[in-house]
Amino acid sequence: MKKLITVCALASLLALPALTRADQIVLDSEKLFSFARHFIERQEYDRAVQELERLVYFFPEDATVPEARYLIGWSYFMDERFERARKALWEVHEDYRRQELGARALFLVGESYRVQGIPDEAAYYYRRVLSEYPGTEVAHNSQLRLGWTQMEAGNWEAASDVFKGVPESSEHHDEALALSQLSLQGAEIPTKSPATAGIMAGVLPGLGHAYCNRYKDAAISLIINGLFTWAAFEAFDRDNEALGTLLGVMELGWYSGNVYSAINCAHKHNLKAREEFIRGLPSRLGFYSNGEDMGLALHFEF
Repeated sequence: MKKLITVCALASLLALPALTRADQIVLDSEKLFSFARHFIERQEYDRAVQELERLVYFFPEDATVPEARYLIGWSYFMDERFERARKALWEVHEDYRRQELGARALFLVGESYRVQGIPDEAAYYYRRVLSEYPGTEVAHNSQLRLGWTQMEAGNWEAASDVFKGVPESSEHHDEALALSQLSLQGAEIPTKSPATAGIMAGVLPGLGHAYCNRYKDAAISLIINGLFTWAAFEAFDRDNEALGTLLGVMELGWYSGNVYSAINCAHKHNLKAREEFIRGLPSRLGFYSNGEDMGLALHFEF
């Protein structure tokens, strides 16, 4: 019985290397890139990055490496890890200057700032694309993005001029020309003057809010300030100077807050009006994006 067990064990050990060799998984760059694509389509960007980095490490000379490096930055972007995205994309731009991939990487750096709500930085990188890659479709897209950035800042005439600069050779020329005309209508958006709102709130608490069509806030401000003012006067009238002073100081805080709030309401009203106007413009997809449609807007092809 012992001999039988020994023979079986020996046979198993001899068969193990063959089995290991048979079950060994052989990876190649095409499989890794396809696997990363699978995770990108499933929006599992962390896992996509792992596969792409594995591809770059094991196959540094492969033809898919440049695009893989770019997609690492793009995956970080989609995962809203903007600092890591910019680092990866900037390295791609530096290594592939004057090539389409370098242009796309630089453009996406600008996009990361725009989606993050830093329009000045975004505009800087869009202008770099325009200066370093003139005449390319990526440059045309940068010009369009720059136009939207100017509109978001309320620079309507500047936005119109930027849209006019999209050349006839661009597939977006006609739409850009239409946007050039439409952007000028932004100057006609009804707005509220923050200075006027502040002055009106100073004259009568709540009046500045009413000017901004915030009638509920206006009523609350009027009531609170009125009550504190009345209570302070009553305290002084009854020779309770300590309480009157305390209530007066508190009322001064409410009064100042009412003025500040009215000014802020005017700014918010103008911002909302501008956003609604921009949101209502045609052909937003591909030109303007809040980040949710980036996969479509940048027209990626694998």
